[in-house]
Amino acid sequence: MVLFFSLFATGIGAGILGALLGLGGGIFLVPALTLLFHLPIRTAVGTSLVGVIATSAAVVAVESPGRGADISLALRLEVSTAAGAITGGLLAGWISPTSLYLIFALMVFLTGAYSLYKEHKAHARKGSAKTEVLFGQDYTPRHWGWGLSLAFLAGMVSGLLGVGGGFIKVPLMDAVMGVPLGVAAATSNFMVGITAAASFFVYYNRGDIYPFLILPTSLGVLLGAILGMRLMPHLRAAWLRLVLVGLMFLMGIHMILQGLGY
Repeated sequence: MVLFFSLFATGIGAGILGALLGLGGGIFLVPALTLLFHLPIRTAVGTSLVGVIATSAAVVAVESPGRGADISLALRLEVSTAAGAITGGLLAGWISPTSLYLIFALMVFLTGAYSLYKEHKAHARKGSAKTEVLFGQDYTPRHWGWGLSLAFLAGMVSGLLGVGGGFIKVPLMDAVMGVPLGVAAATSNFMVGITAAASFFVYYNRGDIYPFLILPTSLGVLLGAILGMRLMPHLRAAWLRLVLVGLMFLMGIHMILQGLGY
């Protein structure tokens, strides 16, 4: 029973952060499951994939009018992302746990650094006093070549690491494709469930899915995601981005230490 409620509480925290930042919760859930519960990383990834699906379903169900996903953008990117997710899920069976930890950390650091770089350039152009619009309709996604290529990479990372790929998708849409951050987060939340489902069955067939771990964790993630969406309209884009990058760096450091056996 203690284990059940511990997994449930962990899921709530991951769900809140995942919904707020459009990450699906997996980037927090995988380190938590390996650090706090000492699960093998492939088991943690399989459990996380179900949590990612739960986050996506909860977020889509409670989105407010005018604050939802760009469905057209999501469906175009998801074709490339789902292909990457299946590829990553297959590759995960051949890659050592140490390599998985280090790949996780590398992707987190690269994405966080690029987000900070783009924010610095934006402030240099228009001044930091101007408030960024979190949700907006007057935008046109650009750089589709880069978008589709990086979406495939996000899907591959999702399949390898069970993180939904949102920590790549949100900066991708925000910084590369010119989509407002709030719209990018909502669109990512819509996409991550499909992405996770594409690689879930690969893990299931390999025996990395355990129902007694999935049930409390996914219930917690579902509740946390709903709470996170209720909080989102009251926060500023700059705050969300800082939290995103800070947590990414912390998770990256943790995964390096895990990979090196500390």
